Amino acid sequence: MAANPGGLPSASGMGPGRVGCRVGWGLDPLRREHGVRCRRASFGFRWPPFHRFLTAMRPTMSLVLWFAILCVVPCSRGADWKSLFDGKSIDGWEATGFAGHGDIEVRDGAIVLNQGILTGIHRKNAPANIDYEVELEAKRALGGDFFCGLTFPFRDTFASLIVGGWGGAVVGISSLDGQDASENETTKYVRFQNERWYRIRLAVTSTNISAWIDDDRLVNVDPRGKKIALRSGDIELSKPFGIASWATTAELRGIRWRSLAPAPVPALAIGTNGAAILPERFAVAADRIVAAALPSDAAWRRLAELCDRFGPRFSGTTNLESAIDWILAEMRADGFDNVRGEPIAVPRWVRGEGSVQLVGPTVDNLPMLALGGSVATPAGGITALALIVTNYADLTAHAADAVGRIVVYDVPFTKYGDSVNYRWAGATAAARVGAVAGLVRSIGDFGLRTPHTGAMKYDDGVPRIPFAAISDEDAQRLHRWQDRGSNVVLSVNLTSRTEPDAMSRNVVAELRGSEWPEEVVVVGGHVDSWDVGRGALDDGGGCIAAWEALRLLKQLGLRPRRTIRVVLWTNEENGGRGAKGYREAHGAELDRHVLAIESDSGAFDPEGFGFTGSDGGMALMRGIGSLLAGRVGAGKTTLGGQDADNGALLEAGVPVAALRTSAGKYFWFHHTDADTPERVDPKSLARCSAALAVLVYTVADLDERLPR
Repeated sequence: MAANPGGLPSASGMGPGRVGCRVGWGLDPLRREHGVRCRRASFGFRWPPFHRFLTAMRPTMSLVLWFAILCVVPCSRGADWKSLFDGKSIDGWEATGFAGHGDIEVRDGAIVLNQGILTGIHRKNAPANIDYEVELEAKRALGGDFFCGLTFPFRDTFASLIVGGWGGAVVGISSLDGQDASENETTKYVRFQNERWYRIRLAVTSTNISAWIDDDRLVNVDPRGKKIALRSGDIELSKPFGIASWATTAELRGIRWRSLAPAPVPALAIGTNGAAILPERFAVAADRIVAAALPSDAAWRRLAELCDRFGPRFSGTTNLESAIDWILAEMRADGFDNVRGEPIAVPRWVRGEGSVQLVGPTVDNLPMLALGGSVATPAGGITALALIVTNYADLTAHAADAVGRIVVYDVPFTKYGDSVNYRWAGATAAARVGAVAGLVRSIGDFGLRTPHTGAMKYDDGVPRIPFAAISDEDAQRLHRWQDRGSNVVLSVNLTSRTEPDAMSRNVVAELRGSEWPEEVVVVGGHVDSWDVGRGALDDGGGCIAAWEALRLLKQLGLRPRRTIRVVLWTNEENGGRGAKGYREAHGAELDRHVLAIESDSGAFDPEGFGFTGSDGGMALMRGIGSLLAGRVGAGKTTLGGQDADNGALLEAGVPVAALRTSAGKYFWFHHTDADTPERVDPKSLARCSAALAVLVYTVADLDERLPR
């Protein structure tokens, strides 16, 4: 590329500049006292004449200019600057071992990178990897290429700000989406002068990378959704934080950095019950929300239509994708912002046909459901003696008897987290001791001879045996036969199979924030269900409650300052890929996720919220619980807000909450053919919607962000 492309703006008029927007009176004390740094606005004329004009008009324009500067000039808050170079030595830096590098010295208060092929210095540790700003002065003393190649971190990757590259004129970031600084959207051309100092400033946040030469903002790019990386080659030796020059003698001075992380916010007053005392306006909003929600059956009618129209919504099926199409259309009709489906590849397991028959000592067909992920039996099925056990210890004690048999786990339900382990890992445990198939007593605390399906897994290196669930009653009956000394003979036949992954989508819709739209409060449930029943309790009701919460706020004109984002995750039931996919797709903005709320405990009467986060966050949640207690009976705030889908965000540092309900009968219907809209009380669903709406609105509209 030519050294001076036609039409380049000249940098000869750009003075070295000063930090801030000092106009001549009063601003430096403001900046020192409040930590505010203002960039000079561009008024369309050269600064020096304007400065003289302002000085002449000082007596009459002082108050006017104060107002103009404070209201018009963009300002940013930041911590105090910290020096990275003492002007005397390169302590804290190391010479970078580029092939063909020039000598490095400190002279006249500057680091000199003498001309070589690629010459540079780097630090072993970067000052920060996000939310920071770097500033230095640099000049090209000799040569005609880049005199500042500033390699910097962006979260867990790196990039370089190139100043004066590609023949001497290019400014830009290398690289974005595989394109160098000379060919991507950040590319700018400037005619730099040798032996002239330029002030270079770089600001890096999760939502923006900006760079200034003196006071001109030349780079301004949103990194979200882009692949940020270094150009391949020796420049990688500059990681994690370094400065280099190419075929040029460069001089560097005034190298410093500061954090741009949000400043701590004043805490709300805390009452004697440990709850934050919220402004009265939130009680007023809560009254409006509850008054609109409780008389309405709109949420239940929408749930019933979802379930009736599309049936079960299992990952990889047309039912699910048709339901998602309908939801997206309805959300657009509701007037939400940024309604979209975000693609996710999901596993595709097909149940096929299945049967379990008691062959001896009596004959009976047992209601059953294959477990999600199970392999099929050989053609014609498997007929064998059964071994009925009460737990893993019982299996181990009778391991010799298990060889060649069908192991049946008759494990009484205690709590879901304990009992579900036999469904999840029981096939592998049985296979390890030589079983040829396995059955598990359904995971639920009550049954009407109704089997419950659910996910299971196989371990590598262990034979994969067919695995299915039978009813509580039948598992106990088989156990009684064994206790009587009878040989229990079963015949199991499954045709289930796993097919290649299919495409699905997470559903996303927003109520865009009025002041801080980049800060996000997430609320949702999982849109998929098992391939039996209608998925009303698990988790159609949770999805509809979150959706209805947003609709209520939209209807009432309650637009908060932060964005509320409804996310209906796909593939919770047999893979969790929707949650993981959302975390990956939004990784660059997760530091701006304020709270992630999940509703997946059945749409029974709400009792409150579980929460995982900071002590300050817990105080705020208790304060919101105080709003909900007398209005919808959802005032309990307990430790533990992680559920199946928001757990992926918790791993990324996002505080999480979960709606807790009086789910006494939840496991009567969970993962069964009986999970239908009739299990959901319209009034309970309305209360769930109101509780979620009050929570998300309050968190999204607080003066301070919920602390992590």
